[in-house]
Order: sequence, then structure tokens, then C-alpha cells
Amino acid sequence: MSFASDVKAKTVVATGDMVNGRTRIQGVYYTCTGTAAAITLKTGGSGGTTVMEIKTPAAAGAYDIIIPDDGILATDGVHATLSSAEVLSVTLLYVGGAPA
Repeated sequence: MSFASDVKAKTVVATGDMVNGRTRIQGVYYTCTGTAAAITLKTGGSGGTTVMEIKTPAAAGAYDIIIPDDGILATDGVHATLSSAEVLSVTLLYVGGAPA
């Protein structure tokens, strides 16, 4: 697998914008407590289109998701919605765009 540019990372600890502009999501790393929750990644801001939804397990820990090939295209930035304080942090690995 090769990329036209370097993979970047952005971490959030609350709901908000992660990346501005067209980007490809290559992976997600998150930490959570022992209660199930959800992480929703949208393109086009908080009211935009969902491109990925992660249901966290009811087990405390750190988890990673690697997305194969060209990743998931987010045409208008990436916004993360953390369903509750049970999600402690989310780190997005991406190509393109600029950190928000």
C-alpha cells in the first residue's frame, strides 16, 4: 500500500470536528471505560453523512481499527460524535485534509 502523502493523526476527547477538507480515513484508535457507547464519524459536519459508526464494547480498554486499501473517503472533513463520557479519546489516522 502506498500513499501520495503522509498519514496524519488527530485526537479528540469530546465531540467535535477532527479534519477539514477531503480526506481518507485509514484507521481509528480509541479508549473507553467498561460501559458500551458509540463513536460516529461524519463528513460534512455534525449534521452530515455518517461514514463510519463504531459500537464500543462493554469492556474497558484501548482498541484499534485499521481500514484496508484506500480507506474511507470523507469528502467534506471528518466530525466525531462521542455518545457519552464512556469514550475517553478517539485518534483518527488519515491522509489528506488538515487538522481541525
